[in-house]
Amino acid sequence: METQMSYKLAPLMTIHKKVFLCMLLGQMACSYALGIAGTALTQASGPLGLNSFWIGLIGAGTLIGLMGSIVVGNLADHIGRRILFSLDMILFTFISLAQFFVVGPVSLFILRVALGLMIAIDYTVGSALLTEWLPDKLAAKFQSYLIIFWSIGFVASYFVGSAMTSLGSEMWKWIFMSSALFGAVAAIVRIVLNVPESPEWLTTVGKKQEALKLIHTQVGAEYSLPIVEQGEAEKVSWSELFNKHNRMNTLVGSVFYGCQVFPYFGVSIFIPILVKNMNMGNSGTSGTIYNIFVAVGAIVGVIFFDRVSRRAFLLTTFYVPAVAVIGMIILQNAPIVITIILFSIFALGMAASVVAENPYPPELFSARLRASGVGAVIAISRIGAALGTFLLPIIVDRFSAYTALGVCAAVLLCGGLFCQLYAPETSK
Repeated sequence: METQMSYKLAPLMTIHKKVFLCMLLGQMACSYALGIAGTALTQASGPLGLNSFWIGLIGAGTLIGLMGSIVVGNLADHIGRRILFSLDMILFTFISLAQFFVVGPVSLFILRVALGLMIAIDYTVGSALLTEWLPDKLAAKFQSYLIIFWSIGFVASYFVGSAMTSLGSEMWKWIFMSSALFGAVAAIVRIVLNVPESPEWLTTVGKKQEALKLIHTQVGAEYSLPIVEQGEAEKVSWSELFNKHNRMNTLVGSVFYGCQVFPYFGVSIFIPILVKNMNMGNSGTSGTIYNIFVAVGAIVGVIFFDRVSRRAFLLTTFYVPAVAVIGMIILQNAPIVITIILFSIFALGMAASVVAENPYPPELFSARLRASGVGAVIAISRIGAALGTFLLPIIVDRFSAYTALGVCAAVLLCGGLFCQLYAPETSK
């Protein structure tokens, strides 16, 4: 006889830890691959003859590839999470290695886009799989914890890349290729742990008995399936994300995500280019301080996220870095220490802001539409991320670093105002 206790009410168990470990390793690999572009491109600009256009375009390549998440998410809602999640890091590793053999900017751009598509799979499918396996009371908390590991990978890319540049100007291929190490570790762990399919997804496609058996094996015989909402077993249609019931949540997720990642990736990836054009003294020291505060900001964000409402978190993490950036522009001739303090506040605020990017989008959609919804949100938001990364070196080259910061401030204020007007409260 089936019990009525949902597996989503279970305590933390081995299966939950396995999924989380596989996910966090993927997050570190993805963020490292994103972050390493700035340092590598700085070194590759001479050998490849790159101007600001190509530097921006190749830097944005992975973010352009991430737009494929809208297709990946819908595919995952049709064929499941497990297959894509298992293959993702294997392909990521081979694409990372292939960067060593590029012969020009076009081939490098294509590989960066392909790498972005692999990251799209990890973000979209991994987020859905983790949310659907974890107990309800732990899902948002563990999703927010991921940003700490994401930030570790991102910050590590700066320090590893900086260390490798000292080995010679021809190291840029090795710098790009170094993301393969993170990808290989994640791939091996996923193969060994063999994470099972999502029971929640199996239920939505009518495979209730298979889902129930999986729950009994992984969680315990005393647990059963959650109650499926009426209509959950109907075929998923991508257009449903834009019907009257879902379109505002889709729009909110896309706008908040896009307005966050525009300044975050634009500044963080090209920190070596930005700081040397500002009143910040030694660029290496300034970049180090920035990345230290990125790491601190991730921890602060996780603590803050767990203690305030979703709306309060979103608004704070938009307005605080916006004020810091505006202060940097107004006080650009102030003593260096003032600029560094404001830049550190910006780094801390932006790093904290991305904590919401893992738990909030899945909360905006039902289980049936979750992968499609998260995929659409990531894809649409990547327009902002790609534009920020593409435009920043061009704006710095043709105008100034402070003009680029002004654009970032405007985007942050627009995102904050939009969330203030329309973002739903999803805190449980």
